[in-house]
Amino acid sequence: MAAADTLWLQNAGMRLGFDSSNGSLFALTDRSSGQSFVDGRQATAIWRLDRFGPGDSSVVPSSARRFAWHKLTGEGPGPGVALVWSDFGLSEAPALRVTVTVRLFTDSALSEWRIVVDSPGALAIEQVRFPRLARIPPLGRGEELAVPRWMGALARDPATLLGGGPDGKGRRLEWSYPGTLSLQVMALYRRGGAGLYAAADDTLAYRKTFAVWGDSDGSRGYELIHALENPASPRTQWAPPYAALLGTFQGDWITVAERYRAWGTRQPWARESRLVRGRVPEWLLRTGMWVWNRGRSPGVVPPALALQRALGLPVNIHWHWWHHGPYDTSFPDYLPPREGVDSFRAGVAAAHAAGSHAMVYMNQRLWCTGTPSWSSEHAARWAVKEKDGRVREETYNTFDPQPCATMDVTTPFWRAKYAHIADTVLDLYGADGIYMDQAVQSLVCWDSTHGHPVGGGNYWMGGFRALATRIRAAGKPGRPVLLAGEGAGEPWLPELDLMLTLQVSQERYTDPGSGWEPIPFFQAVYHAYGVTYGSYSSLVMPPYDELWPARFAPPEPLELLDSRFRRQFYLEQARSFVWGMQPTIANFRAAQLAERPEEMAYMMRLARIRARALDYLLYGEFLRPPDLSVPSVDVDLSRVSIYAARRGGPTVSAGRYPAAIAGAWRAAQGSVAIAVASIVDQPMSVSFAFDPAAYGLSSGGQIEQIDERGRRPFGEFSSDALPIVLELPAGGAYVLEFRRSRRR
Repeated sequence: MAAADTLWLQNAGMRLGFDSSNGSLFALTDRSSGQSFVDGRQATAIWRLDRFGPGDSSVVPSSARRFAWHKLTGEGPGPGVALVWSDFGLSEAPALRVTVTVRLFTDSALSEWRIVVDSPGALAIEQVRFPRLARIPPLGRGEELAVPRWMGALARDPATLLGGGPDGKGRRLEWSYPGTLSLQVMALYRRGGAGLYAAADDTLAYRKTFAVWGDSDGSRGYELIHALENPASPRTQWAPPYAALLGTFQGDWITVAERYRAWGTRQPWARESRLVRGRVPEWLLRTGMWVWNRGRSPGVVPPALALQRALGLPVNIHWHWWHHGPYDTSFPDYLPPREGVDSFRAGVAAAHAAGSHAMVYMNQRLWCTGTPSWSSEHAARWAVKEKDGRVREETYNTFDPQPCATMDVTTPFWRAKYAHIADTVLDLYGADGIYMDQAVQSLVCWDSTHGHPVGGGNYWMGGFRALATRIRAAGKPGRPVLLAGEGAGEPWLPELDLMLTLQVSQERYTDPGSGWEPIPFFQAVYHAYGVTYGSYSSLVMPPYDELWPARFAPPEPLELLDSRFRRQFYLEQARSFVWGMQPTIANFRAAQLAERPEEMAYMMRLARIRARALDYLLYGEFLRPPDLSVPSVDVDLSRVSIYAARRGGPTVSAGRYPAAIAGAWRAAQGSVAIAVASIVDQPMSVSFAFDPAAYGLSSGGQIEQIDERGRRPFGEFSSDALPIVLELPAGGAYVLEFRRSRRR
């Protein structure tokens, strides 16, 4: 491209190049490495307007007959440019004009992208794709894709993941926010090299979708898709009330989390999080272990109390299948409990008498359409609707596939229905909290009678906020109500006390060839602002609901898994430990204390160590963990259905994992801890380099070792990097605490 046709923007970290004749992007380059994230041989159209209605008719930059640009100065993060397209020749929008402004931050390799659509008139726009990057070149060996899919997911081989579509032309992946994406960011980078940082700075939780795709030539694409409110309605202007961000960096997903954390922890959801404001129930903070059991109270409460006695720490109950009807086909007809009100209340009271607490399952958005109440209460009117007016349905039960409608949380009807059930469970039955399944999700509804804009918008979070407020307002004075939700998400931090992040046990429910591995992306950003827990970590086959069809029931419920899967159990518990989560065991029976003594001892060891290091593992800020010098080992993996035994039994695979894993945390007072856990049954030596300056401890100090018995001196450190060697026993774990020397 000739110099006269080039429009450049650059700062110390990145460089952008636009075609001054049409506004297309032909350069997005990391200046320190020279890595380009746009193929300069073919410029990229940076936006697209998708029409509302059938067909694939879109308005694109090349449709404009006129293009102009001018430089921006004054207000904003830094210097920039305005790109303006007009005269599209559209009869329904003769004065249509699209303006894009791009500004570079002066202090980082980051750029702010905004779009304004003026005078669309009668042009019905369903969604706007902006910014769009096409033909991102492969980054070479060591390329990774990091996505905050709830807790977080990392693809070590994006080339295969994105290039392996069924037709050989590539694959497209999309994630919605708020919901599946817990954060508004994703990154494509090369380990040890440069990366592309793509984010948004929306503090109001508007519906949007992050998308990446692969092309047949090996190149990739990225776009941020903004869903419009009331797309069929005429309007004079549309602009999202937030900016998109594109930047470059050197590092990995932790580098990305640190950049995002610097912004995210200054936003209202962090300042107003229930943990920060001291609104989380005190008993939750003291939790030593969660038992995730299902069914009538004899199979739920006594096992939890047996584990509590063995552990010596508070054990609380995550209680499924307490409700009247079969799981996944009878919602929301939860009442009365299947064992009867008196028996259920007695079970809860027994837990309370022993110092344990219980939260019960209630799906936050499903109404199964085969229930009598679906018809008698005319619930269809308040369900989420598709574009064609049909009720949006989901089906989960493979043994009795009954559809369930997704209810609209913005409607007073559904909030009243759900809150009334919650009030009964909490106040009359004595439960301590509600686990709101599918809570950390949002949906698009097209029903104009529900009182919210149809299509895009941020109405879903407003509805959930009103629901949480109503449940808590109905509670007894002085008795805090715990609300937990499935998944993690920044907009829910002010509403939920507890978030379920199950990816620590991903191997139990995901194909080992999926191309993804779990990472604590959410915890790396918001650990000090919200409590996370949860795991499918179990020593038995999953249970089968007694109310499901008898012909599919397993001959031996809760059959012990083979001990060959011990390392998988260790891996799940170790991840929860070093990643700062409250530990969980699913489908626990007291007999497992004797039947699986090694696994039980391991799990309890980690829980006891964690309880001595809460300044880090509950309240701490995530830091980059050290690289451990340990071998990789084979881990046999059992992948079974997570809620009920598979018809074909377990699916077995194997994977290679480090023999020990680590996490690093900073306490509020500035001290640092390294948590290390082995996942093997043999003693082993673990070594790593500790650089005090990298952790803000350049003045030197003392090191203490924390184990399940207490603390003991380990050594001292100065301002120099030092080698650390830990001799771990079989299934061993420690926390090393690094404290600055006290000034005299």
